[in-house]
Amino acid sequence: MMTDKVRIDTLGADLLDANNDTFLARQAEFESNVRSYPRKLPLAITKAEGVWLTDADNKQYLDCLAGAGTLALGHNHPDVLQSIQSVITSGLPLHTLDLTTPLKDRFSEYLLSLLPGEGKEYCLQFTGPSGADAVEAALKLAKKYTGRSSVISFSGGYHGMTHGALSVTGNLSPKAAVNGMMPEVQFMPYPHQY
Repeated sequence: MMTDKVRIDTLGADLLDANNDTFLARQAEFESNVRSYPRKLPLAITKAEGVWLTDADNKQYLDCLAGAGTLALGHNHPDVLQSIQSVITSGLPLHTLDLTTPLKDRFSEYLLSLLPGEGKEYCLQFTGPSGADAVEAALKLAKKYTGRSSVISFSGGYHGMTHGALSVTGNLSPKAAVNGMMPEVQFMPYPHQY
């Protein structure tokens, strides 16, 4: 049983002073090749602020992905950090799967208040812990609603690493070694309007 806890304030000089090559070698040692896209970007991010990322070699990059869409306000935005700190110190539960909490209740109420009308005709379809879970729920909903078993997805699109999400992912390399992908997925090219 390990007694040493991994803490940010005890990383040690060996990691704080490491370069991209050191981190990438460690990544290859510790992690499987299931997630292939990080291997194509030979850098290790050590700092993030606003739209800027800094790698272990102290080179800056403009984050055009915004954390795959989750960082609309940028990295480490002061309002977001303050909200996170408030929740952490409040004693509210940080993760309860799909069970309701006071914070989830308040968020649901606020989200529905943004919709037109009285909101009585709307409800939240899915409030799960990950994007892949949301994709799985969307696939089930689409099949249930249409009564069809086939779906269309874009070539090159990424939807997650769960079975259904991986089945509709248009990049072939992450799913090359996995047998039994969801049948009846048709891949279409992205529209080029410009």
